[in-house]
Amino acid sequence: MIRILRSKLLIAFLCTLLILIGYLLLSKNKVIGSNRENIILVGESKQKQQSISEFSDESKKYSYVSFDNLYENTTLYFGSKIFQFGHIKKLDPEDKYMLVALDGNDASRVCKVRYTDSNFARNISSLQEDDAVKFYGEVLSVDNYINEKGRQIRRPVISANFIQLKINE
Repeated sequence: MIRILRSKLLIAFLCTLLILIGYLLLSKNKVIGSNRENIILVGESKQKQQSISEFSDESKKYSYVSFDNLYENTTLYFGSKIFQFGHIKKLDPEDKYMLVALDGNDASRVCKVRYTDSNFARNISSLQEDDAVKFYGEVLSVDNYINEKGRQIRRPVISANFIQLKINE
């Protein structure tokens, strides 16, 4: 009887160990619970990037839209060219998006900005969380998700065409 119990415990332990190893191997080297700071290093596509002065004529086609207007009437702005100011709250270089807090760094007024490396102003070598940015782009959609408190949250998604540091205005 004790031998059967020991073998069952051994089997349960081995199964748990296999599941843990499988999880670690399939997590794509993502560090869980890490405190590392995300940084976007820009530089691979310098020849495709524009300087702020080169983009100035194009920037006149973009309109400022407040976060309240964008949030309440997102469908009205689909495909519209807009610009906004904000502070980077989260960077995801792997999936090429950043969460930007608008209207005075207000964490409740966040939009998701999708980008490519060629969207950055030529003088930017890197970006990190809490950097102040100005971005120009087109409204794509609304991102719906449930936050850690269980609330349904929506945020506008913008496809960036040009991103610059705010101090470079």
